Amino acid sequence: MKKYILKPGTHQFAPGSPAVHCNNNLTDKEAEWYLQRYPHIAKLFTPQPPGGGVFEIKEEKPKMKRRRIKRAGVSAPCSGGEGSL
Repeated sequence: MKKYILKPGTHQFAPGSPAVHCNNNLTDKEAEWYLQRYPHIAKLFTPQPPGGGVFEIKEEKPKMKRRRIKRAGVSAPCSGGEGSL
């Protein structure tokens, strides 16, 4: 079982390098090497529980917020339009 699991997709580790790293082509030894040199990439890996193993990450669909539109009643004509002279 791998110790370092990347989040889905391909990732760029070193500045200026292409995004080519994924779980299929990254070993634990390579991940440790990159993490020592580029600590900012730690956020690209899934969080791990204290006892070892890997947390299961469930991807959630973004929730769309519904906005209610307040509709004004037609009680008075708007100023500046036709018929306001």
